Amino acid sequence: MENFTPTIEQLLQEKLGLYRQLNDVMILEKQSIVEINVDALWKSNDEKQKIAKKIQTLRGKILSHMEKSYSFSDMDINSFSMTYLIRHIPLSSQDKSRLRKLKLAIEEQKNQLTQTALDNKKYVNEYMTVIDDIMSVAVDNSHNAQYTKVGSVPGSKTERCLIHAEV
Repeated sequence: MENFTPTIEQLLQEKLGLYRQLNDVMILEKQSIVEINVDALWKSNDEKQKIAKKIQTLRGKILSHMEKSYSFSDMDINSFSMTYLIRHIPLSSQDKSRLRKLKLAIEEQKNQLTQTALDNKKYVNEYMTVIDDIMSVAVDNSHNAQYTKVGSVPGSKTERCLIHAEV
């Protein structure tokens, strides 16, 4: 089991790096939202999907390594818990401490990612409101219902919308 800890640490470091990359993409996405750069938004969406697939693959590698080393067969990729594994694998306290630190760093990146995603969603909603206001002035549709936060006019069909956006 002596090669277990370095391998797991390497995989967790790689996972941490992917979460950092994902957060960087989300920050760039925010700038694209501000600039209303649709091409950059599509590109960032593709990049996010690629990184998410890499993270999922990495989760599988970590779980596979755990199963090979310690015969953990009661977890699948969706119920994978690093906390559970750290508690139940027989490692030295120093090794467990290093794994916990990596796990906490990953959790911090996930929290930052969640906040960035919420900020981006807020920006999109704000910009849709601005576009709606501009359109209401340009078209004088004051007698019509305004766009909702989901990008549609309440009580009307999508075909009647001047602009339709899905986020």
